[in-house]
Amino acid sequence: MLKGKFKPFWTKNNYILGSWKLHENPLSGFKINQKNKNIFENNINAYINHDVAEKFIIFAEKKFKLKHTVVALNKMVPGQILPFHTDLYQTYIKKNKIKNKKDIIRIIVFLHDSQPGHQLWIGDKFCTGHAGSYFGWHYGQEHMAANLGKKDRYTLQITGLKK
Repeated sequence: MLKGKFKPFWTKNNYILGSWKLHENPLSGFKINQKNKNIFENNINAYINHDVAEKFIIFAEKKFKLKHTVVALNKMVPGQILPFHTDLYQTYIKKNKIKNKKDIIRIIVFLHDSQPGHQLWIGDKFCTGHAGSYFGWHYGQEHMAANLGKKDRYTLQITGLKK
């Protein structure tokens, strides 16, 4: 698991404003246990915003030294969950002609301080922190995210390949 912290360089408007869209098919793109799918199906979802400020893209490429970097903003409103799952990265792999999936890295950056009920688990590790805290994993790692709190949860999602 990757983890660290840096000083935030953004304002709230850099991530709250923009074009938020609910994932059209939230169950595509990852492998999920069928029992969990049946239990949580009505709440599985999150909002995504690909209209990302240039400062986030430059930061992602320089800070994490990745290639084929893709950056998106994620928002989970109270009650939304992504139960334990493994990302398949099908579009990313196809678009970038990836041969070794094990080189894919996903990093989540907290854009604001964690609030009660905001969840990120990577395997059996609960990940929490202040704005600027980040956590990441390599292809094949099971993880989950949820907003079981009272306030919206905003994160920066970075996907890339080790150089």
